[in-house]
Amino acid sequence: MWIAVCAVEACPPGSVRTVALDGLSIAAFRLADGAFRAIEDRCPHRGARLSRGVVYDGDKVACLDHGWSVRLTDGGVEPPETGCVRVFEVKVEEGVVFVLV
Repeated sequence: MWIAVCAVEACPPGSVRTVALDGLSIAAFRLADGAFRAIEDRCPHRGARLSRGVVYDGDKVACLDHGWSVRLTDGGVEPPETGCVRVFEVKVEEGVVFVLV
């Protein structure tokens, strides 16, 4: 099921929007290059919100709690840590950002 997150103009490059659905929180990031990526808004380490983290290297987010880094492309954690979060397909249609859940 596709869920609307926000209008494209409401999410400029470098920003993030969140959406909650049935106990699942999703963070939709708009990268500096304008691309959208969506992941589960939960660090695999201790559950902190990744939407509050810092995006770096173009496609990674660093959790503010303990610095774990999660790749926005595949949800994998950067070594030496291990773990992953769910990744969601994103599409933009008629000026609206959608994620597939």
